[in-house]
Amino acid sequence: MSTLPPSLLAPRGPSRIISRPPTIGASRATPDGAPATPSPRAAAEWPVRDETITFRDIVLEGGEHLDTVDVHYRLEGAINGARDNVVLVVHALTGTVHASEWWKGVIGAGAALDPTKHAILCANLLGGCDGTTGPTNSDPDVLPPITTRDQAALLARLLDALGVSAPLLVCGGSLGGMVTLEFAASFPDRVRGAVCLAAPAVQTAQGLAWNAIMRRAIALGGERDGLALARMVGMLSYRTPEGLERRFGRAQNGSGNFQVNSWLDTHGEKLVQRFDATSYGALIDAMDVHDVGRGRGGVNAALSAIADRLVGVGIPGDLLYPDHSVREWADAAGATYVELPSSHGHDAFLLEVDRVARIIGNAVHAAEQREANATRRGRAASPAAPTSPRSASASVAAPTERGAKRALPHVSHAVKPLRIALAGCGHVGGSLLDLFGERAEADPNAPRIRVERVLVRDPSRPRPSLAQAIARGIAPSGAVVTDPTDLLDDDIDVLVEAIGGTTTARTLVETALRRGIRVVTANKALLGERGAALQALARNSGTRLDFEGAVCGAIPIVRCVRTGAAGVGITKVSGILNGTSNYVLERVAEGHSLADAIATAQRLGYAEADPTRDLNGQDAEDKLRILAWLAFGIEPAALKVTRRGIDAETAAWAARVAAEGDRVKLIASVAREGEEFVARILPTRVTGDDAWAHVSGPFNRVVIESETAGALVFQGPGAGGLATAGAVLADVLG
Repeated sequence: MSTLPPSLLAPRGPSRIISRPPTIGASRATPDGAPATPSPRAAAEWPVRDETITFRDIVLEGGEHLDTVDVHYRLEGAINGARDNVVLVVHALTGTVHASEWWKGVIGAGAALDPTKHAILCANLLGGCDGTTGPTNSDPDVLPPITTRDQAALLARLLDALGVSAPLLVCGGSLGGMVTLEFAASFPDRVRGAVCLAAPAVQTAQGLAWNAIMRRAIALGGERDGLALARMVGMLSYRTPEGLERRFGRAQNGSGNFQVNSWLDTHGEKLVQRFDATSYGALIDAMDVHDVGRGRGGVNAALSAIADRLVGVGIPGDLLYPDHSVREWADAAGATYVELPSSHGHDAFLLEVDRVARIIGNAVHAAEQREANATRRGRAASPAAPTSPRSASASVAAPTERGAKRALPHVSHAVKPLRIALAGCGHVGGSLLDLFGERAEADPNAPRIRVERVLVRDPSRPRPSLAQAIARGIAPSGAVVTDPTDLLDDDIDVLVEAIGGTTTARTLVETALRRGIRVVTANKALLGERGAALQALARNSGTRLDFEGAVCGAIPIVRCVRTGAAGVGITKVSGILNGTSNYVLERVAEGHSLADAIATAQRLGYAEADPTRDLNGQDAEDKLRILAWLAFGIEPAALKVTRRGIDAETAAWAARVAAEGDRVKLIASVAREGEEFVARILPTRVTGDDAWAHVSGPFNRVVIESETAGALVFQGPGAGGLATAGAVLADVLG
């Protein structure tokens, strides 16, 4: 895509000087195009262009024709040679082009959107009053009614002018989210990634109602008092009762006024100082007619083409646009839905900067990965292929950057600890806490781990490992929670699920993945039932689901199969997959009774208080389903398994076989036989000199047979909290 021809693009002077105070890091241009001398107090962290350009011959969605339209934009960071590092940030209702100021923590050196790497473009929307053409109190008829589609189209014209065919990411919240959706639906070929925060695909009745109140306030109170009152009403829709209660309650200021009242007054007065009431009305009018499916066959049809690159972020408790208004279009279109929990309500997309930064960062990473994968596929198909069409066209169309490039200073940032939410503090959870502590003591310079929350069923039960973790400073004194809904309240990087089962564990894992939180689990029952679906959810949310500890304890079998290290063209997987049952069979072979063997396994930590799933083969079946899924792509729940475990009859037989010099092992296997897969878990007699017979105690053994690698054998500890915790730790750090 080329830039606009000169007849349609008229800059206001070679490079118009904006009559605003210099901004830290800003690089302004003089009329002759030469770079101005930066302000002595300005820290040149990244270049900034703050300009207004004029477009000609604009046709609005309603058919109205505009001779010229001014667009004020701010570009923070430098556009690279390929012109593929631009991030388009779309501001909300009363936002400005100074995106790095109102989205601190999301935009900044080392942040998700980094102007030292990315070029952050933010333009005042059509109808606004920050330099872009819009109606004003003194000239209310300068612009006919507009729509969010008109605003998106003008942003596309701006990208054309800058020689950018497809931004790396388009993102925005509230009105900015509406315009983001319109941009994505209008220009699907130009969307490499898009994040829409707290915005519906179609204006809601709730949104119409809030806007009606604000419009009425302006009509009754006028351009000053009316706008202040409208802003006060808007602020109530942007926050939650819980958040206001926490912040203000019934506290009063020194004048005897309730602090919440003063807060509202201040917001009203501040907006009056910088915003135009007529522009405000035009923007909420555009929001009211917002419907991304209009003329496109509905919302699903409008968004389905870009669903794989689109993320919708909903905020539970949002009074303006409830989370379900986002989830509805995301689910219907097949886009990714991410939940942003917050007591702030609608404004969480501005205030929860760490969580939002993670969502935006994941989206940027996903867009870059898609690009890299496409490039690799292109090279594989045509090794001598020229530069990609996007890069080629952009380089031809790109206007030349003027002024010498300056080296950017190195910016150092404190390394935050990896923040963990731990669900469960039994054998595995407790051992994991011990390993965290041992790791910190062995290497004080290792990246820090902080266990923010630990979910337990009985808080009165003694937990030495947790007490030690608190003493070591790995967990806070108030880490224990008993309500699963409290576990993910903090800004968590990783959920470690170690409670087992498929009810509460599933809810926690799915909630974390939807929020973009990485999950580490050793829950073979959950994975055996929902593994493929959870993996898809993680992928769509731009995060990871790691589960090395779910199969064979300390043996890295999951990683080997997932990465292809175990061979290509796998034909059979077989193994002793349960350390508890193997230990019990060994004890029986040595002459102990079944009951005594089980009791000893429990005393040594090789068996749970209720070992039923270990002995009846259910635990091995869960693991076999996971291995079949990884090796053959079989939906775990769809695998048909023939299974028999260890009971009194099997134990008696194992004792007789041992007396004859052989061994009985509980061996699981899945193999391709013709067009079918045959899976079995059966007590199996092996000769005394067979390698299977020498798998002793709580050890596991897995054999992977493949067309490329032959038979690969993996063997190691498979039972006990420490073995599994070691695998979990590797996933946490991986």
